[in-house]
Formats: sequence, structure tokens, C-alpha cells
Amino acid sequence: MKIHTASKIFLLITILSFLVFKSNAETIHHGEVYKIIFKSAKTYSNPYKDIPSSSGGDLLKVTFEGYKGEALNKEITIVGFWNGGSEWCVNFAPPYAGEWKYISFSPEKSMNGKKGNLEVVTWTKDEQNANPTRHGFVRVNKTGEQAGHFFEYSDGQPFLWIGDTWWNWTDSRIHLETFKQMVDNRSEKGFNIGQLFVPGNGWGRESSLLDETYTKLDTEHAKKVEEMIRYANLKGITVWIHGWWSRPDLNKTVGAEKMQRWWRYLVHRFGAYNVIWVLAGEYNMNNYGGMGLNFWKDLGKLIKKEDPYERIVSVHNTPPFWSGGAAAPQWATGKVLHQEAWLDYNQSQVGHGKYANEMIPQVVSEEYHLNPSKPIVVTECWYEFTEGNPTAMDIRFAAWSAILSGAAGHTYGGGHVWLASVPEAPGGAGAWPYEKGFARTTYDYEGAESMKHLAEFFKKVKWWNMAPHPELVQEYPQPFCLAKPGEEYVLYLRYAGTVKVRMDGSAASGYYKYYWFNPASGQIYDSKTIQGNSVLQFECPESYPAVPEYKDWVLYIGRK
Repeated sequence: MKIHTASKIFLLITILSFLVFKSNAETIHHGEVYKIIFKSAKTYSNPYKDIPSSSGGDLLKVTFEGYKGEALNKEITIVGFWNGGSEWCVNFAPPYAGEWKYISFSPEKSMNGKKGNLEVVTWTKDEQNANPTRHGFVRVNKTGEQAGHFFEYSDGQPFLWIGDTWWNWTDSRIHLETFKQMVDNRSEKGFNIGQLFVPGNGWGRESSLLDETYTKLDTEHAKKVEEMIRYANLKGITVWIHGWWSRPDLNKTVGAEKMQRWWRYLVHRFGAYNVIWVLAGEYNMNNYGGMGLNFWKDLGKLIKKEDPYERIVSVHNTPPFWSGGAAAPQWATGKVLHQEAWLDYNQSQVGHGKYANEMIPQVVSEEYHLNPSKPIVVTECWYEFTEGNPTAMDIRFAAWSAILSGAAGHTYGGGHVWLASVPEAPGGAGAWPYEKGFARTTYDYEGAESMKHLAEFFKKVKWWNMAPHPELVQEYPQPFCLAKPGEEYVLYLRYAGTVKVRMDGSAASGYYKYYWFNPASGQIYDSKTIQGNSVLQFECPESYPAVPEYKDWVLYIGRK
């Protein structure tokens, strides 16, 4: 075939242009945060206050368009955020592998028309195993028999919520290295959620990112918080971002416009990270901070509209026996907000103390059976304030009874961690018990270790295929059983002793492997194979009074 000289020249130019285009493309991984920095030529007196409280009129946007691979024909527009001085930024986490190009749009000439290219590659299995957040963002599973009841990463990997409480770690006095040490410990224990308060109105000026008027942003503080979130993600922990503390009279002290502006900033700045949104907390669902229920519903819709990644959204309630919740008693969000499309999952805060702790299985079961199905998580229960108060067995009861009653995971809080009390920023819990002094970190309380063992146990079980079946447990008080009848069973025996399990009708024809799991130590006992039957009886390895110490046990049964 002959190619004319002009055609050859055109072909050569095309190839060279492609190679130059390709060589200029930066390579990053799927879901990895890519930051584009812009310099404004104009001086603004207060750029944060100039941010609109509703969509539209933003100073900077960047549109990313996929043109090859999985990214082909995908388009995402990201709103930029002010980063201090004359600097504006856009954070982008490519949700698809392949090749992307981008262009900026701004009424300001110095930030308009900036172009670039990205090549996005996938993580290897080993890299994903090293850091679970590389499986993608957390979302609600929508397929299968248990659709709507549990979470998964965006690649379909099941996600069991193992949360830790980090309320006040945004305190500006806390050293970044101190935070990283805590995250390292929690990551090693298997925690995959860090419940972080990123407030416009913190517990004090040190933890508030906005000033007293809620119109001025401390951008250096925001940069530090962004690094905290980035580091937690690096260690496999998704960050639960809680934007407002819902005190009385928020309508007078803050107001709707300022609250909406703060949420838009949170979404624009942190939305590319592996995060979860929580509107606010510590008030009831009717006169929430004086704002009225419709305001909070609209705020949920606003967050959904602003977030191109569609992160999951919920609210943190206050229990009925606290003053903030007394006007509208609700043990969980489902009673008032379950039908809201923006509410992806229900939360429960049962509060603190024995009475509150014992409510967990009842509350979880009620939320589990709502229609349509949505995950339920107890995001605040009885904290392990000091070691032994409450007991580790109380902590284990909360977690195991929640999950076996249908919860999509569980959140722990304890020691110095929940209130972020560290040597450089000592915290006080008021009348509540807490360990004074810093002779140790309190990271390794027995309850925290029990959460570690729980996380390890469920890594070996197909919990996402199972549902609560308390009716299968016979002759035992407080029957807790998660099962796929005939295939797999997990029972929590709070009082040790003997239990009978009603099996599937086909059980007699099969063989089952069972073992006892000590939830306090993580040890496995008596791994054996048995012939199936319509009813099987099991006796815990150690029970009172033969062993004078009361113990709880977990029984696993699986078809061979």
C-alpha cells in the first residue's frame, strides 16, 4: 500500500502528538486522591464566606472525562476549595481505571482552562490485601438475599463495620504524630472505621475549624485534618465525618446558611477520600437543634447533590433518656428518617450504662426489619471508660449481640481514645469515669482487644450470606444466632452452659464442622466434625461453677 508524503507527515504528527499527550499523563491508582493546585491572581477578603451555601456560583470547577478503558465516557465535575491565601485546590479520586483528561472552569482567568491527563491503574490483589480501602468507597450492598442489610466496598468486597470513636481528635493541640500512633494501633486491631468529629462548632475553639461567627475558616487546621484523613485511609480505615454538634438553638447561634456552607466545604475538600458523611449528632430527630426536621432532611439532600461519589449518609441520634432526646424519644434514626432517600443506613446511639447496653439487640432487631431494608449500626454505646468499668464482657455483649441481631457491624469507644485525651491536650470527661494520667495509652483495654478478636473471627466467616435466626436457639436465655440455615451458624452464648440448635431439615444427611471461639482471647477450642441432626446439643468448654469465672463463648457450625 502506498502512502503519500502528506499522508505520511500527517500520520507522523498524529503519532507524535499522541506520544506527547501520553507522556504528559500522570499515573495514579484507582481511588487514589489526586490534587490539582491553582493560584488565584485576585485577593479575596474572606474566600470561605464567599462560598455559596447552595449549589451554583462556585469560583472553581474541574471536569474530568474518561476516554479509554473502564473510564470511557465517564464524566465527573468536582468543585474546588479554598486552601488559604491565593491557593485553591481540587481533589479527585478516579472511580474507574483507564485514561482521563480534565479542564478547569473559573470566572477568574488565572484559574480557567487548565488542562491535564491522568492514567489510572488498578491495585493488585496483594496491594488491596495490604490496605482494604483500595477496594473502593463504602456503599450499601443492593444484591443477593441480604440486599440492603450490609455494606461493601465499591468493587463488591463485603465490608463489616468495625468502628472506633475519635470524637475530639481534631483538637489543634494534638500532634499529628500522636494521631498517627493511635491510628496505627487501631489499624492493627482490625478497626476499619474511625468516627471523627470535623466540626464547625467543636467542643471548644481548639477543635472548631470555624471561628465564633462561623464565617472564617482556619485553613491550616483544615490542612492538618486532611492529612489525618489521608493517613487513616492509608492504614485501611474509612473516616466517618460528623459535621455539626447539634446543640440547642443552632437556628439562632449558627443558622441554616452557615451550616449548609460548612457542609459544602466538607464535601468539596474531603469527598475524594474514603469517607462517610454524618449530618450532625446529639439531638432528637424532630426539633434538632431548633432547626426543624425539614432543614435536616434538606441538608441530607444537599450533601447527596454535592457529592459526585455518592458517599453513604446518615445521622447520629441521641437516646431518649438524655435531655437532648427527651422531646422526641428515638433509639435510632429509622423511626423518623427511614424513608428518606438520602439516608443510606440507620444509626443508633443507645447511650451509656447497663440499661442502655441491654437495649442493643432489641433496637437493632427493630431497625433490621424495617422496609425497605437498610443497614443498622450502633455507632455509640457504653464506652469502656476505664478498664473494668464497664467490664469487657459488657463490651463484647454489645458487639456480638448487635451483629447477631442483624447489625452491619458495631462501633466501640474507650479509654483516652474516645475523647482524645493525650499529654499535649488533656481531656476531661466531667462526671463520667475516665483514666487520669498518661502512664499508658489505654489503647489495649480488654474491650478493645475483644473487638480485635471479633474482627479476626468474622474474616473467616461468610457473614454477608447470613441473617438473624434466634428461633433456631433452644433452651437458652437471650438467643443470639446468625445463620444461613443448613450451611453456617454463629451463636453467642453470653452465659456459657449448654445450648440446643435446631438445624435445617436436610442436616441429618450431612456432616458439620464446629468449634468454640473464646471472644475474650481469640482462641479456638474443640474443632470437631459431627453428624448432622434435626437438633444438635453443644456444651461450652468452660462453664460456671466448674470454672468459677463467668465466661461468654461463641459457637461456630459450618457444613462440610
